[in-house]
Amino acid sequence: MIATKRTQKSSILLRQYLCDEVTRIIKLRIFNLEYPRGSRLLVESLAQDLKVSMTPVREGLKSLVAEGLIVYDGKSYSVFNPTEKEIADIFNIRRMLERLSASLAARHMDETDLTNLFGMYRRDDVHRYMSEQSELINVDKIFHAKILEGADNPRLANMLESVEEQCWLIRAWCYAQVFPKWYVERTIEEHLGILNAIKARDEKSAGAAMEQHIANGEERTWEALRNSAMLFPAV
Repeated sequence: MIATKRTQKSSILLRQYLCDEVTRIIKLRIFNLEYPRGSRLLVESLAQDLKVSMTPVREGLKSLVAEGLIVYDGKSYSVFNPTEKEIADIFNIRRMLERLSASLAARHMDETDLTNLFGMYRRDDVHRYMSEQSELINVDKIFHAKILEGADNPRLANMLESVEEQCWLIRAWCYAQVFPKWYVERTIEEHLGILNAIKARDEKSAGAAMEQHIANGEERTWEALRNSAMLFPAV
């Protein structure tokens, strides 16, 4: 009986590991642009490619649907491919939610976490390090995740998850490999401005600084999209 329970537990853990790993790989490929926006993702083909059964692939795709990176129309899966209006809507929602997140963080955030966030920007090679697309997005994710954690509002975190992932993916389309130097400098400057307001426990200033940061990011994104002559689906 004990051996049977152990076997069942091991089987469950293995299945969960496979699901998590498949999710991670597909997500990485989406952000690396190996799977272009709008491209169909076939369960059987992915299973063969990843050398797993179709079950963890289906579970992984469902997880990414929840994150907003994949769309399921009831028949097939495809990579998120928004209209221009949907992009504008996403940024509008994120701007308001991130403002609230920063305001709450100014009230609740732990000093140790705040100090650690400041530390990310004190690296001697921070500008070069963040110029790579994957690294800037990684630092940006940590920055916003820690502030959201400091806001101490799980419902807000759930609301923001898919919106943030979609924004990061849209930026990945704009800057395929390397972010320009000016982009990195402005991002660091804006992040430090938000952190300084949180450190001062100024809820209003922290919220305003975050809202402006998201608005600036949206403006930079639209400019990059226009320069790339990227086409989006009709409404």
